[in-house]
Amino acid sequence: MHVDIALDATDPATGRSFLTWTPVKGHARLTDNGGAHAPVSVTLQNGGAAGGGQVAFELHRTDAGKPTLALQLPIDGSPVDFWVAGEFQRPSIAYGDAAIVAVDGTGASIGRRELMVRIRKNAVKLTDAERDRFLTAMGKLNAAGKGPFQSFRDTHVAPSISEAHGFPGFPPWHRAYLLDLERSLQSVDASVTLPYWRFDEPAPALFAQAFLGMPPANPQAGNVIQFPHGHALEFWRTDGSDPIERRPLYNIANAPPTTSGGRPSVISQMATLKLGTAFVAFRRYEGAPHGSAHVSFQGPINSVPTAAKDPLFFLLHGNVDRLWAFWQWLNHRHDVLSPETYSTSGVHWPPNRPTGLGHNLGDTVWPWNQSRTPPRPSFPPPRGPMPASPITAAPGGAPRIQDMIDYQGVHGGQALGFDYDDVPFERAPGGPVS
Repeated sequence: MHVDIALDATDPATGRSFLTWTPVKGHARLTDNGGAHAPVSVTLQNGGAAGGGQVAFELHRTDAGKPTLALQLPIDGSPVDFWVAGEFQRPSIAYGDAAIVAVDGTGASIGRRELMVRIRKNAVKLTDAERDRFLTAMGKLNAAGKGPFQSFRDTHVAPSISEAHGFPGFPPWHRAYLLDLERSLQSVDASVTLPYWRFDEPAPALFAQAFLGMPPANPQAGNVIQFPHGHALEFWRTDGSDPIERRPLYNIANAPPTTSGGRPSVISQMATLKLGTAFVAFRRYEGAPHGSAHVSFQGPINSVPTAAKDPLFFLLHGNVDRLWAFWQWLNHRHDVLSPETYSTSGVHWPPNRPTGLGHNLGDTVWPWNQSRTPPRPSFPPPRGPMPASPITAAPGGAPRIQDMIDYQGVHGGQALGFDYDDVPFERAPGGPVS
């Protein structure tokens, strides 16, 4: 007797399955009924490695899955659907350390599906192996300045500032930007996710030599990061010849200061979440803590036109996006039709953008829309359409602002395929049950 277990979140090219906290549909069916004459009782349960990822099951899409699920499988091989998600705060650390096992009434295993509960994590909590896989993928994407990473650097430049900064589209634009990078990293190593730097907490491990490094102790020796020989970012280059340059303006044994030479403070997560329960108030976080975290350093990262030259940029913005995701969960702000979730009201648009093009819910997001029509930047878009994902069809090649908001599909749409280690999936109150 044998049970085949299939998951919608499976890469058809490799057969590998990837889950987040967001439920996806699974299908179990008998491929060998062992001569049974009546439906066969099986139980789905966790079967991964000790300390690996864990999953939870239910017969419908829910935020309250269970560690086991009993099913009755028809002897004719017809599939029975179920829903499965990663168990919150029980992510994987490597592919295959999570698995779904089907057992019969005797407890014998009659089917197995290995998978990964693939989650974006706090950078300082990564295992050494997770850290090194991320760095290796980043290094390959950069390829000593000759790889596709340069197109990410060329996206975040002075002529594109008004696409991504200073207006309501700041959070969804950067969510698309991070998603593009993460999918590009996963094309190198599918087990990689984009970690985040929680900048309101000490993170000395992030700036250790084995991770993102530090410049020479003596400022007179310059700000070029000193990587040990063999480090994946040892030959990092942008703009043809520029290595990573960065010097913290604070003691890295601590979090960035709450005040720094008169600059706005890097406010805490709690203070960020208290900015307001409506989007028009919350989006002020673009200034503090976001902008304040950038200017906690000397070097390219403290200026919008050059910040993306530094890999730290993407971990900083990973946390910026996580804070938005946390705020969305805390306040149930996933419904794109609610002005409490997203709004452009009260914004003073500059003359070249009188209708707020690029920031309205239905507007496509540059550069993935390939537009060169003003007020979009007139130079050739550095990135092509949004890379497709093998585990979700969302958000499409030319995502809209609204496509980046309900990233978990809380209101019934498709999820974008990522989750954060401390932000759960929670079904919308009174929302649809699939």
